[in-house]
Amino acid sequence: MADALYMEDSYLREWDAKVVSTKGKYVVLDRTAFFPRGGGVEFDTGTIGRNADEFRVVFTGKFDGDISHEVDREGLAAGDSVRCALDWERRYLLMRHHTAAHVLSGIFHNEFGLKITGNNLTPEKGRIDFDMETMDMPLIERGFARAAELVGQNLPVRVYSLSREEAMAKKELFKLAIGFPHDIPVLRIVEIVGFDAQADGGCHVRSLAEIGKIVLAGTDNKGKSNRRVLFRLE
Repeated sequence: MADALYMEDSYLREWDAKVVSTKGKYVVLDRTAFFPRGGGVEFDTGTIGRNADEFRVVFTGKFDGDISHEVDREGLAAGDSVRCALDWERRYLLMRHHTAAHVLSGIFHNEFGLKITGNNLTPEKGRIDFDMETMDMPLIERGFARAAELVGQNLPVRVYSLSREEAMAKKELFKLAIGFPHDIPVLRIVEIVGFDAQADGGCHVRSLAEIGKIVLAGTDNKGKSNRRVLFRLE
């Protein structure tokens, strides 16, 4: 299994690696900071360079425990030493949206008692689905006003680990309606200090001021007790 460098440092932009295996245009590295699509968050793109050759990473996913990088053409081989670089503008937008989603889900779960039923985050926008019986626009607007207040406080974001036993004793770490479906011994925790903490494996900014303004971009009814909230960043 590759060393997932993004778990320790979301701001790492370039690094050296070795190619472990290839299958056509699909490449596995021994260490990578490319985030694979998961948890409703879009994947990283960028480049893998071998000497003068540059291969564009067009998709990153996780399959059978391995992080797989789809490049734009074949040519890399097992054993190659490579230099990797993120499309940083895309990654940073995803980080900002991901931390913004934690702010909103923390508000709606902790302060309004709503479970999260789904989410999707891209570099352009985000959505969060809530278990809400009827669409309550005043409550949603209150949530976004509260988010602006928290961002204005510029709370720091820190990442640490807990054993599964320790984490499971803290019910507030799990906000999904389906609970926590992963069977792993050590959980990574992302904490907005002084406000909220969640079990999470993704990339985040270091402080809330980096998010910018969280703007309500729309709402939708998605079936019984499922309300969708859309947001964008300014």
